[in-house]
Amino acid sequence: MPPLCSSLLSLLLLPLSLSCDTKRLPGEIRNDFPIVQTDLDNARESVSLVLQNSSCPPQKHKPRSCTTDNTDLVRTLHTLTCKMKHLRLPVTDGLVTSVLISIRCPCHEKTKESTTKSERRTETRQWMPEQRKKRREARKLCKAQTLLAAMSECYQMLNSQESSDT
Repeated sequence: MPPLCSSLLSLLLLPLSLSCDTKRLPGEIRNDFPIVQTDLDNARESVSLVLQNSSCPPQKHKPRSCTTDNTDLVRTLHTLTCKMKHLRLPVTDGLVTSVLISIRCPCHEKTKESTTKSERRTETRQWMPEQRKKRREARKLCKAQTLLAAMSECYQMLNSQESSDT
């Protein structure tokens, strides 16, 4: 095989090797929904409580959502959950944990950067004005609210598949 073809082939197969190979069926994940629903409701309530006096601007990039065209609901749920995990919000930690346990697929961790870079960034963050910190937190919460809505939609579709299966 010519080197160009093997390079192209490896580039095509790379995303498949990085994705999660969960063997759980949507029906099994649907059975875990009562536990996840509690965490989903708690997270949604906590986020809306914190954002009560502020409005969220429209999101520039809409998160991937579950639609009738999207047949892999489990993968979409996993993607949304990992995006939520990377926001690092304490109000969504319980939900992230319960969904990842339900799917049985961990999020891929970002590669660690050098310690000097992270130390420099930490030093900069310590001097960030309080108002700027609050705005950043509000943006994270707005993004979390959008992700929560998309996750709820995915679980609704999973549950509606159950009623059409029977």
